[in-house]
Amino acid sequence: MTSLLWPGAIAILIAWLALMVGGIFLLAIQYRRHGRLSWRRTITTMSAVLYGFGLFSYTMLPLPESSNAFCRPGVAVPQFTPLHFIADFQEAYALGARSFLTSFTLWQVLFNIILFMPLGVLVVRWMRGNILSATLLGGAVSLLIELSQLTGLWGIYECPYRVADADDLLMNTFGAFLGAIVAYLPIFAWLTGPVEARAEQAPPRVVTRSRRIMADVFDLAFFSAAVLAAGFAIQLVATLGGPATPGYVIDDLVPIAAITLTYVLPTASAGRASLGQRCAWIQVVAADGAPAPFWRAGLRALLGFGGLSLFYQLTGDAEATGPLGFLVFPVLLFGVISAVALVLDRSGRGLAARITGTSFIDRRANLPQWVGAPVQRDGAHH
Repeated sequence: MTSLLWPGAIAILIAWLALMVGGIFLLAIQYRRHGRLSWRRTITTMSAVLYGFGLFSYTMLPLPESSNAFCRPGVAVPQFTPLHFIADFQEAYALGARSFLTSFTLWQVLFNIILFMPLGVLVVRWMRGNILSATLLGGAVSLLIELSQLTGLWGIYECPYRVADADDLLMNTFGAFLGAIVAYLPIFAWLTGPVEARAEQAPPRVVTRSRRIMADVFDLAFFSAAVLAAGFAIQLVATLGGPATPGYVIDDLVPIAAITLTYVLPTASAGRASLGQRCAWIQVVAADGAPAPFWRAGLRALLGFGGLSLFYQLTGDAEATGPLGFLVFPVLLFGVISAVALVLDRSGRGLAARITGTSFIDRRANLPQWVGAPVQRDGAHH
């Protein structure tokens, strides 16, 4: 276990965090596309993320502890002969049926088929593809995996650390083909989300409290994805023997950059909204409905979820002893008061918006086809 890049417990925590962030990230994109979420689409999206991470974990992890950890003779030797497993089957069967049924080769082939069957199901049901597209995509994904294994993750590692196998490519593609056929069974019909028009074609709706909270969750996913990606890149550079990254880069500069990408830059552009708010079709305006100046929208973001997220990253926890340590309790108290105010505020504006004189409208109210149209109440999500 000590030879792995991360201890097992930490890897599991990172896996679940990555799953949560990735799932919410895709849901944010879907909300942006359809203007609402559906239970079926949500469940299918989370299933796709879970499967994708599982596939990556099985084929790529654990990562070596150094760039040349597997540079030894006889390690991770590629297998380029198609259908080589048939000879292995014959050899195992020669020892008897029991030996064949319990052989590693048989179960490896079966697992490679089963591993890609969910991909075929998802392509047909979730992506609304067909058998041909599912088979081609399965083959392409498997080829990408095998080439990544063959090249040591495209040159990141000096030598391959997983075995690239031509039979894996064949069986993975066959598995996607079988999955695509199985996908047409009625039992998988629930995986197909409802057919809905593009969000732009729906009339503007009142920005409710729940919609604002959902936008905050989207923002948290974008922010966390940026921090995770930067942290992984820094860890990988260190693992490969690169220069050590100063602590202030990880503790200070990375969170600031993530906040800038998620909140500051989007708020500085037209619409005065963060990435998550844009996915939820929310626009920040002045309290009277007029366009909000950048300083108002930016201050609202700093007093809201964006600022609280940044402060938490900079201080780490309630025991912070740095120059910002004395602000931990007041900021925590302000966050609690803001959360309570949002729950009690019937308008859904919240404390930060009231302090800065801002409010929220549906971005679609500015589209030419909906200018002057009545704003609808949020209906139940299908």
